[in-house]
Formats: sequence, C-alpha cells, structure tokens
Amino acid sequence: MKMRRPIQVPVASWSTADLVRRLSRVLDVATQAIERLATNGYADSQDRSNTLRCEKLISETAFLLLRASKVQEHPEVRQRVIGLAARLLPHARSERMLLGVCVEPAVALDYAQAHIYLTRLGYPDAAFDEVLRQSLTSQVRSGRERPPHRVLEQEWLTRTWDGVRSSSRRSSSLAARHSMLGRPMDLLSGSRGDVYAFTHAVLYVTDINLMPQRLPRPASDILAEAEAALGRCLDDEDYDLGGEVLLAWPLLGKAWSAAAAFGFRVVADVEDRAGFLPSPSTRLQRLHELSGDERAEYLLATAYHTIYVMGLLCAAALQPGNAPPVRLPGARFPAGSSGPILQFLDADRRSGHWREEVERLTASERDAIAGLLFSVALRRKASERDFVGLRELLATGYRLGLAECPAASQAAELLDRVAAAAPMLLEARRQSQASLNSGRVGSEGRESPSADNGPAPLAGPSEDRTEHQPAAEGPVLAN
Repeated sequence: MKMRRPIQVPVASWSTADLVRRLSRVLDVATQAIERLATNGYADSQDRSNTLRCEKLISETAFLLLRASKVQEHPEVRQRVIGLAARLLPHARSERMLLGVCVEPAVALDYAQAHIYLTRLGYPDAAFDEVLRQSLTSQVRSGRERPPHRVLEQEWLTRTWDGVRSSSRRSSSLAARHSMLGRPMDLLSGSRGDVYAFTHAVLYVTDINLMPQRLPRPASDILAEAEAALGRCLDDEDYDLGGEVLLAWPLLGKAWSAAAAFGFRVVADVEDRAGFLPSPSTRLQRLHELSGDERAEYLLATAYHTIYVMGLLCAAALQPGNAPPVRLPGARFPAGSSGPILQFLDADRRSGHWREEVERLTASERDAIAGLLFSVALRRKASERDFVGLRELLATGYRLGLAECPAASQAAELLDRVAAAAPMLLEARRQSQASLNSGRVGSEGRESPSADNGPAPLAGPSEDRTEHQPAAEGPVLAN
C-alpha cells in the first residue's frame, strides 16, 4: 500500500506591488540624494563628526542602481533606473573620481566603483577604463592592508569590471574562507563590526545573487548564525545592519525562515510608521531644529544608507521565488515554546518594535520564532554577565527543544569557561575586598559595616554591566 504524500498548501508571498512601491520610493530618495549631495557631500555645521563624502554616496547609489536594474520588468522601477543612471554618470566619472584613480592606485577600485557598476549596466567608458587599468598594474596597486571582507570586495569589483565569467569563479577564495562566512561568528559578545563583515562577505561572495561563488561553509550553518545576528539587530533596533542581515536569505537563494520572515515584517512595519527606515545617526532633535534645504540635506545625509538597505532588500525579494511569505512558515519548535522565553525577555523590562510585532502573531507563529527569541535572550544574559540567569535560560531552552542552535552551543561553552575560572575570580575578588576593608578600619580599630559583606557575585553589579548601543554611523555597503 502506497503512502500518500501530504498535500502541500501554497504559502502566500509578500505583495509584488508593495515591494515595487517600496523600491520605487527608495530610488526617488536616491535621485534626491544625488541632486543635493553628490557634488560636495555633507558636513554638519554643529557636529563635525557628521560628514558624508560624496564618493561614498555616489558609490552606494550606483550599487543600489545595479541591484534594482535586475528587476526592470516592472515599469515603475525601469523608469527610475534609467533616470537615476543618467544623473549618476557625470558624478561617477568626474574629475574628483578620475584623480583618485590616478593618485591612489591602492584604492583605485574604490574610486572607480560607480564607473564599474555603470559599465555593467551598459554605460561603458573606454578612456576611464584605460586610466583604471594603468593604476591596477602600477607598483603600489596592492599597497593597502585589508581585512578579508574588504579583500572579497576588491576581488568582486575586479570580476565585475573585467567581465570574467569562467567556471573558476565558482571556487571559494582564500579570503572567503578567512572571512566571517568561513568561521563561526561570536553571537554572544561579538562586535557590531563582526556582523557588518558577515553581511558584506555575503554580498560579495554571492555577487548579489547574479554569479555566486561556492560558499566556504554549508549555507545552513551560515543562515543559522544569520538568525542570531538578526535577533541582535532587532533587539537593538539597528535596522541598517538588520536589513543587511536579511539579505542573506534571498542572496543565498534559500527560502525565508520564520525568523527571517518575521524580521522583514518588523522592518516593513517600521518603515511604514516612520515613512522611511530610520537610522541611528539621524538625531530627531537636530532634525526638528532645521527647515527647508538644511533639513532635507541633513535627513538625506544621515538616513540615506538605511533607506538604501531597504531598497536592496526589496529588489532582492522581487526576483522570482525570493519574496518573503505573508504568514510565518509552520512551527519548527514545540507548541507553547515561545511563552517561557518571552517571560525571560519581558522580565528585563526592555521593549522594542519587534516586541510589538510579536503581539500581532498567532500562537503558532510565535512558536515558529521561538528559536529567534531564545537567541535574543541568550545574548542579553551574556552581555549582562548574568551567568546564573544564563544557566537557567539555557536549561529552559534544552527542556523546550530550542537548544540546537549556535547561540546555545556558545552559551554552554561560556558557562564551562566561567566555571573553570570561578575559583580564580572569587579569590581575586576576595583579595580585592580584603584590601578595601583594610582601608576602612577606623582610627579606633573598628571596621566599617561593609567589611562582612563578602565577595561580590560573579555577575557583577549592574553598573558594571555593558549594554550594546547602536553605533553612530551605519555600515558602508559598497565603499
């Protein structure tokens, strides 16, 4: 007797019209940014650290244009791509860019990024190519130290410019193996820069889903870490970096997980409520103080990058089979598993946009993202150095069947290290406390009341704990 296969119920995808609308709005913002800031960049008269180099804006706008050009079957997108390319061309090959290529051969590809992207779009310039070729064959062409994800960027720019399409492109480069794609990411105490390096390595290795190279590790391992990194970004309300993390699913050509689909819902809702995807570098008080052109230029200079990230995400989602689902995929975790984890999270009395979105989910959808919630809770406990709470949380995760994830594995290793170090830590604190107490003995030989308090707990007082704060500036997508 043959077993019947279960009927596959099709899952509705995110509205194409809505993705086109969002991408079109981003391309309109890009046009304004080029018109206002591409010549001189931006410098805040009150905050000297708040500057934008025009080269950065031009390169990132061209990168957005390259990605959007792959979905030009939508008339609204095609019209804007053509118009934006025309405005961008003189800036991409300006005297400033040409001199940069000539004078600084080690960063010639950086200055030539917009030229390279426009060439790939069908707007070549043979004279600019010749100058670039001379710089790339000069003695100092390699005279700059770069981390692996930046080496990947240089390799990708070279392939994009010279049009190499050989089968060797499928091999995984040494830089890819040494990048954050080739090794486990520290999901509990790693820096924002680590996540940034991860997202950029994904961009360059996948060739923005056009001619991808072979991954240095299984895609399942990479996406498992991406889920934990996504949870971090949502918890920090870092939509600049969170949007880049979400690109991993469409760029790797994998179905959106429940966590990734939830993340897209959060950023889309935030964009709808704010009118654009907000950036941590935009200061609302400063924005309210300005008016007219000053206000417009400040907003564009500080927020354009996060807005572009949403455009890249929508452009990637518009390619066939890449749209996120409207409803979260079926529960991967046991029924009721999200409830205990939410209790841990709510006990911190921290709230964010993602928590509001959780309230809109059905019970089964909440359970579908229990793993994401668990990763967020683990990172919070680890960052607070609340090792007792971390152990309790990890035990709860094992009981609920949530612990088959890289964040849980790293948390277990962390607790093992703390246990091994505990005797030395306690002795060091005992000696420190004894030293303090000896200084508190009064002139009559009486010790202060605090002398009997004993050593401080391993978790440390609350004022010693560190909380992650979003960085003042977002990452650079293509520069």
